[in-house]
Amino acid sequence: MNNTETCLTIPLVNYAHNQAREFAAQQATPEKGLRVYLNTLAVWAVRRYLQWLQIDSDLEASDSWHPGMRAIFDIADLVIPNLGRLECRPVLAEESVLRLPPEVVSNRIGYLAVGFNRHPQQAQLLGFVPEINGETISLTELQPLDALIEHLERVSLTFSAPSQEQKRNNLSQWWEGVFESGWQAVEGLFTSSAPNLAFRRTCMRMGKLIELGSECQLILVLTLVPETNDKVGINLQLYPARATKFAEATTAIAKNQAQVLPTELKLLVLTASGEVFREITPCEGDTFLQYEFAGQLGEEFSIKVTLLNASFSEAFVI
Repeated sequence: MNNTETCLTIPLVNYAHNQAREFAAQQATPEKGLRVYLNTLAVWAVRRYLQWLQIDSDLEASDSWHPGMRAIFDIADLVIPNLGRLECRPVLAEESVLRLPPEVVSNRIGYLAVGFNRHPQQAQLLGFVPEINGETISLTELQPLDALIEHLERVSLTFSAPSQEQKRNNLSQWWEGVFESGWQAVEGLFTSSAPNLAFRRTCMRMGKLIELGSECQLILVLTLVPETNDKVGINLQLYPARATKFAEATTAIAKNQAQVLPTELKLLVLTASGEVFREITPCEGDTFLQYEFAGQLGEEFSIKVTLLNASFSEAFVI
């Protein structure tokens, strides 16, 4: 195991063991139960460490805390709100490498090795890596825990609010035919009819082609629906850009033949102060994302789309 002088020891209280035993008892085999038991303790230990650092985490949003997900997959993730999933992998005393099952080698903001003895009354945080090539890494290659903190700080910068200098799209001017660069009628992007959505009132619908790295192109569609004199409904949609006609795209979706969105994709709606108001992510096999909300005239918000280290953001005023 890694040099214990560089590790941090986390006591495992009875509550943590009871939770781990409960999850383990739900599994189909003793082997799976033991794996879930250790995964649960690892996640609990990392959560306790983050609490000491006053870093928020969300157990309930983590796949490791979802009965169906932990029954099917070997997962030990801990969600850090607005940042992503940190994988907390258990390592036994006789092991010299950190092993990762295939289901966790992507869609993670980092990997933390958590050491256990055969009868664990405590856990040791052995070290951290931001990414891994393959499914194993030697424990001697782990970075110290300080590197985890620095990494989380860097990741948080990708979710910061748009700068005050960034020009905001004035949505009220859309009704007058005034648009910022890149926005155009949906017909111009899909070369066919507008989205087949039923709105009871006249609406304004515009789209924009966005790129997240060299491999991912998306079409962001923003629809405005007047609700009252000072309130506007806003509908956001994200589609793969490979569909060149909206009619073809919607037909393909109906037939389950459309290009799917990567599960690492995130659509975020930010408040004027940069706080995350809502985060939407695709499930496996999803072909588009959609979110609706309403705002008052003069209200400011931002949209941010991220895929791993690539991101797009745009600011708006209603």
